[in-house]
Amino acid sequence: MTDVFISYKREERARCLSIHDALVELKLSVWFDAHIEPGTDFDREIEREVRAAKVVLVLWSALAADSDWIRAEARTGRQGERLVAARLDDCLPPLEFASVQAVDLFGPSDFRTSEGWGQIVQRIGRLVGRPGLGDYLSCEQRADARAWRGWIAAHPGDPLTDAAKRHLAALLDHDPKPRAEEEKAPASPEAGRMSASPFRWAMLAGVAGVLLLSAAWIYRGGSAAADGAAPPSAPTATISPPPPAAMSDITEAFVPGDLGTAVCGTGPFPIDFDADVAGITPESTALLDMLGKVARDCDGRVEIAAPNDRMAAVVQNYLEGRGVPRSKMDRRSTGAAGGRVDITLH
Repeated sequence: MTDVFISYKREERARCLSIHDALVELKLSVWFDAHIEPGTDFDREIEREVRAAKVVLVLWSALAADSDWIRAEARTGRQGERLVAARLDDCLPPLEFASVQAVDLFGPSDFRTSEGWGQIVQRIGRLVGRPGLGDYLSCEQRADARAWRGWIAAHPGDPLTDAAKRHLAALLDHDPKPRAEEEKAPASPEAGRMSASPFRWAMLAGVAGVLLLSAAWIYRGGSAAADGAAPPSAPTATISPPPPAAMSDITEAFVPGDLGTAVCGTGPFPIDFDADVAGITPESTALLDMLGKVARDCDGRVEIAAPNDRMAAVVQNYLEGRGVPRSKMDRRSTGAAGGRVDITLH
């Protein structure tokens, strides 16, 4: 079974080949019409491949949006919840696909360095059963030995593990000083991202503090009620940010068990957008990662309120890439000005 089927207009063949090569470098099996065997009934072969692929990657352009073939292939992918959409130019996708977020791959001289490419790879990785693909790209861009160690530890069976080890060896050979430190404290790509912003430290530490105090109140209140006495007031405490190695596990430490219910009924949490790139700001990605982990365990729903449907769709796709089922999320357009999206966990 092919990992990715690429649907595109023949006039965009050069762009398609670049995207094909970038996906093959990630050890994905990729099919597009250049693979049609001579003498075969091409329409039947295309139908067979698009139905069998794990992902249908549609490359929208002004020409592609007018193609009945590409619309049919995109429709097949959407029906199976396998559709991933990208725009090669400033076009409007067909109306029936307006609710499907299409990531822009035009503008930067190298699309592989764009935020949009990272989002596409993240979603493809989730659909093909390789959730570490998005973080692999992040490690490549950061060139951080600690991040590579964390990725290798988290994804030992991924086809890219050998390549990751070569990246790590090259970094250590170039600068052997961090080798001893890296062996003591390997870190994941998520931990590296979270350590970059004081705002995210404060936000996550605050959530951890609320949960700790809630746990103390529940425990003490239950004991006091059994004796017929009023529960004591929760003690005050000053919460310092935990060390970087612990930040990636913060929700795993506090969400499980009975505390998950208390966390799920909270919000709204502000997610900020960068108007220049129409994407989520780096300062908000760690918070959104944390909310995604919490939302996976919530029995209720996730509400996404955004100034417009496009921004809401970006956040929805991001959370879906973190394992939150699309069926659990509700999104609405507020019409408000600005670049803030509010997430509420019901």
